[in-house]
Amino acid sequence: MTTSPDDQAARLTRLEECAAASNILHTFAASLDEPEIERVLALFREDAVLSSPRREAVGHDEIRAFFTEAWAADPSEKRHFVMSPRVTWLDPGRVRLEAYFYFVGRMPDSSVLGWGTYDDVVDVTGPEPRFARIRMESHLRTDLAGGWASVPGPAAAGAAR
Repeated sequence: MTTSPDDQAARLTRLEECAAASNILHTFAASLDEPEIERVLALFREDAVLSSPRREAVGHDEIRAFFTEAWAADPSEKRHFVMSPRVTWLDPGRVRLEAYFYFVGRMPDSSVLGWGTYDDVVDVTGPEPRFARIRMESHLRTDLAGGWASVPGPAAAGAAR
């Protein structure tokens, strides 16, 4: 396969943008482990959109409120892990990241765990990558006593054999 220097330069730029974007996932997980709102906000563009199944937050003020309320509702000390990122170059300066996340947490008398997915668009045009859009969807949040046990409902009871 032969390619022109222009094609090689364009491919190299895409690869560099994808690599720069993928590093933000680790930084985001670390910032959630030691929740400090200004550190988290620094990862988002001023006009970023953060969405979850229950809420959408646009811009730093709404994103600040989102995390402040979430941390108040669940004050457990957590560790976040990001796995299996799929990195897709969208166009110059924009990269899509899709990944699974897992977290464990502890409170004085219990432990929590959960997981879900991220679907993000990262802006890599500045000196540091920033989220332009992040969609977080939690699939499970439970304590260790409840675990991942399932109680079959009427539809599932017939299917489980």
